[in-house]
Amino acid sequence: MTRGARIAIGVAAAAVIIGGAAWHWQSEIIGVGARWYLQRVAAREEASGSLEERRRTVAQMHRMLLLMPPPDPLVPELFDLVTVVSTRVASGEIDFAWAAYVYNSYERDLVRDRPQGTPRRPVPEVEREVERYVQFYALQKRPDGDGVKLRDLAGAPEGESFTLEEIEQAAREGRDLTREEK
Repeated sequence: MTRGARIAIGVAAAAVIIGGAAWHWQSEIIGVGARWYLQRVAAREEASGSLEERRRTVAQMHRMLLLMPPPDPLVPELFDLVTVVSTRVASGEIDFAWAAYVYNSYERDLVRDRPQGTPRRPVPEVEREVERYVQFYALQKRPDGDGVKLRDLAGAPEGESFTLEEIEQAAREGRDLTREEK
């Protein structure tokens, strides 16, 4: 076997091992990537004095939770909260429902205690507050919870849900979708 063939086999084996590890830990990698990206957005906007992207992200979070958009003074700290929680949600440490509860509780307390957003909590203090919620409610990764996977980011259906059209058609036909296989 030539030296070039041995190198090619070694590179291929290393690529398979690295690819397998990345696939196995994809939730954690997605969480770290999300946090890195959100931290860069915050740093860029802090330097420029802008709130545009952070405001848009926080408004989207509020829309999903059926909350009114927050006033501008609260946006930076709420964005920091999204950044801190994103890693835990991606890894499955906190599921989406609990993340919504933690976010809603934090936002409610922020509006009650510091309606002008001052003094703004530094990120380590936001992390401690999230950890306090995790400890108080004994939040932990569910054994059957995978966290966020690439298929979730790609929008691939898991096969466990029905479209609105399927639900309406089953209702018209008197069928029980919970008893049928998709």
